[in-house]
Amino acid sequence: MTAKSIFHHIGIIGFGARGQALATTFFKELPEYGQITAVADIRKNIVPRPEISLYSPDLKSYTDYHDLLADPEIDTVIITTWPESHLEISKAALLAGKSVLCDKPATASLDEARLLYEFVTTHGGHFQLGLNMAYRPACRKASQLLADGALGKVFFVRGFCDVGYDFAHDVIIRKFAGDKSALILGKLTHDADFMQFALGTYAEEVCGHTANFQHQRRGDGATSDDTASISGIMHNGILFSLALSSCSSSYSRSFHFFGERGEMFFNVKDDFIEFRYADGKTRREATESTAGAHGGADRAMLIDFFNYVETSPMQPRWPARILSSMMLPLAAMEGKLIQTGNFYRSVVN
Repeated sequence: MTAKSIFHHIGIIGFGARGQALATTFFKELPEYGQITAVADIRKNIVPRPEISLYSPDLKSYTDYHDLLADPEIDTVIITTWPESHLEISKAALLAGKSVLCDKPATASLDEARLLYEFVTTHGGHFQLGLNMAYRPACRKASQLLADGALGKVFFVRGFCDVGYDFAHDVIIRKFAGDKSALILGKLTHDADFMQFALGTYAEEVCGHTANFQHQRRGDGATSDDTASISGIMHNGILFSLALSSCSSSYSRSFHFFGERGEMFFNVKDDFIEFRYADGKTRREATESTAGAHGGADRAMLIDFFNYVETSPMQPRWPARILSSMMLPLAAMEGKLIQTGNFYRSVVN
């Protein structure tokens, strides 16, 4: 398909912290790609960040997202609401003829993920899930190195995420309390997606456990699990483990790949990837700049999404990631061995 340059008119549905963060990145770094024309949020009198008011003083605001979708000027919609509403809003936006970038997690359950996958693959239209961590410079570099065979045959991958005590305490006590899986699904969707996407496969079997150790409301107040330990095997035979904790002084996220030619390790915040070999030698490969929101990932994701819309047929992009990104964290919540591959193949033909 021939590339067609478009100046996009964008609507954001859900204008909380995530929606405003993406709007800020767009206004500051990507003004040549279009204009954010309108936002929709069920809360009245949302106060936008100062820079948003500065860059878009005429921003239209709706409390009903259907009114935003009915706006003929808007061609692109970014969905940053709670995942419980993603299925409904994504379907409505596609039916309205909009291109859709939907934030992760895709939905709040695997049943809804199946329905979303089935809809986007049968209806058509431009749809992409907003899995921005795969766009971090270190993750993009690692994916390319793996594709180029830097480790040869890969045997095992280990992922680890500590969201930091202060962050976890805030979001669990204030935001996620009452939803046992909210933090686990919200965070590990990224890590699970990256491991499978980078290795070109999906999880065949998953076993995991989750718990709440530290972040609890007083008395019998509802809470959300703050720790997870997951392991399993990919469809192509690669073994994996993935863990989440919430007790350190700062955020940390790392991946460690093991293969026949050595090891590859990186923290997503770093600007390098380290190789370690059996003879004790090491080397580093530099990545692109990590400046910007989420280490430049938000900017890279938005650019890639707009390029996809402008150059690709009216078909969803990477729809199977709707399912694979959620399978690992939700399987861990079950606390037993789950045959995730059977579920995946029952949906993806």
